[in-house]
Amino acid sequence: MREKSTALTILKSWLNRGKQHFESIPVLIWLNVITILILSLLSIYAKIKSKGAGIESLFSDPFYFSIFYLGWFTSISEILWCTAIAICLFSAWLLPKSSRRFQIFLAASAVVMLLLFFDDRFRLTLILCVFFNTCKLVKLSVYSVYGLLLISYAWLFRHTIRQTPYIPLLASFCLFGFSSAIDVTPISSRGIHAMLEDGTKLVGLINLTIYFWWICQQEVKKNIVQK
Repeated sequence: MREKSTALTILKSWLNRGKQHFESIPVLIWLNVITILILSLLSIYAKIKSKGAGIESLFSDPFYFSIFYLGWFTSISEILWCTAIAICLFSAWLLPKSSRRFQIFLAASAVVMLLLFFDDRFRLTLILCVFFNTCKLVKLSVYSVYGLLLISYAWLFRHTIRQTPYIPLLASFCLFGFSSAIDVTPISSRGIHAMLEDGTKLVGLINLTIYFWWICQQEVKKNIVQK
């Protein structure tokens, strides 16, 4: 009886601690509720419509037994996108109000990268190609919008960017532009096309990630020293 009481006490203690931790991060509560709700609705839909295989495919790993390296570089690119975005958001949150301009720069950088990452990850441009049935025109239009977005971003934050070693950032922009140009260029060799398009994008992402890692590190160190 005493062991049962002790177990209940321990369980109650853990539940209270868990409640306190979740209440200290309210957004986490909402994200969990929304995610569970969406998964529940999908499960009910799959049960009613017999769409179990479709739901399973949502969680399938990008792996093919006879080609074990399928998508490796794509996965690395996605990790780099997420790393750069996370560095910017975390650093913007970490820096004090005295670095307000730099915080805004990092937040805007994260938003721009999120947009590009979502397009890259969820193939939004290709989805538009399917809808409009004119792939080349759609790609040219979308890439033009992205180009204008990057130019506007560079112009708005030119003073902040100039205070940093901005060549890697400029190089990444150029590589992204080159990658987009190759995407709409007819090249017969699939290997060359992939290397020129995806390879240059990967190099651009490496430059982008290291650039933000370095400038965020320097800014955080500067504020620590000032304190």
